[in-house]
Amino acid sequence: MIIKALINADNAVSDIVGFMLIMSIMILSLAMITLYAHPILDKSKDDIYFSNMEQAFTLLHSDTSDIASGRSTIKTRDLNIANAHMSFNPDSTMISISIGGPPIVYFAGSIEYDIKDRKVCLENGALLSSYGTGSIVISEPFIYTYENTTVINVVQLDGPAFSIGGEGIVRITQQKNFTESLVYNNSQNVKITINSQYASGWAHYLKEQGFTNISTTSDNVTATINTRPRIYGTSIKISSEKVLPVNPPVNSLSAVITTPSPIINNFTHINVTINNTGDQDFIQVNVRLDCFSNHIWNMTPSVPYIVDIPAGNNNTMYWNVSTSESSNQAFFTVTVNGSLRNSSLINPPQYQTRSNQISITN
Repeated sequence: MIIKALINADNAVSDIVGFMLIMSIMILSLAMITLYAHPILDKSKDDIYFSNMEQAFTLLHSDTSDIASGRSTIKTRDLNIANAHMSFNPDSTMISISIGGPPIVYFAGSIEYDIKDRKVCLENGALLSSYGTGSIVISEPFIYTYENTTVINVVQLDGPAFSIGGEGIVRITQQKNFTESLVYNNSQNVKITINSQYASGWAHYLKEQGFTNISTTSDNVTATINTRPRIYGTSIKISSEKVLPVNPPVNSLSAVITTPSPIINNFTHINVTINNTGDQDFIQVNVRLDCFSNHIWNMTPSVPYIVDIPAGNNNTMYWNVSTSESSNQAFFTVTVNGSLRNSSLINPPQYQTRSNQISITN
């Protein structure tokens, strides 16, 4: 009877059923979080990245404005690309200006940051943003109308193109190349055409400045105005360098300048040792000797070394330096850039380090 009673008892069934229900609720909750909450968190993270970059590009636009207005000749800005993509294309944004004769045609060039379907771009002195369905002007270009005079400040970004992805800090340097101007004292019919993927943003801005007969396509805007035109041109050289990773590398590079040798045959010999103390290989390591002096120093070789440094190894480079100035002091340091051999990124970040500084007096 006791055995039969135990067999027919269901006291433990409720515990098992309860446990299964709790497990089912937990699994369902995790599935809901993965399905719905994770994309929301990703979008929020992308929104923060993009907002931060818009603010950084505003400062970059301010640097361009300082150079175009003559307040400065060179500006440097560090930008955190935060797992997205940044590029510079000197051949983008073709602009044509016609004033009763053959058009003036040039390529303004553009610096662009994009993450998913959102973009922010610096071109022809304007800061524009695209959200997939259209574009807007965030910071105004140097094109404006006052009474019967229209100022068109042409800003051309020139230099080697680059495209950088992944995570890291990109250092953008802007340096003035030259300026020129073309001024009319009488009213003229001015026609401007801008070939840009931000055409809708340009069209809206030109309309605000009194331009008429505005014709817009997805990548082109044409507008006219009768005015006394003042055309100013500024060419700015763009250079870039990916200087630091956001996340420090597992590998470790270090550079040490040894004590220079005495002057032999008018040359001072400098040894530089690059150590890879980590557990990953570095490839295409660029080793550059930098000199800081009020006079010219000759350095041989004059170009950087390009070497591969396997994990746990080192490499030694040599320079001969000299100057024709007597009692001339100079400071030397070495800058090292390299990327990991087995990086999973399409555009792996460049890791940088600098050596100690030494002083040499001729």
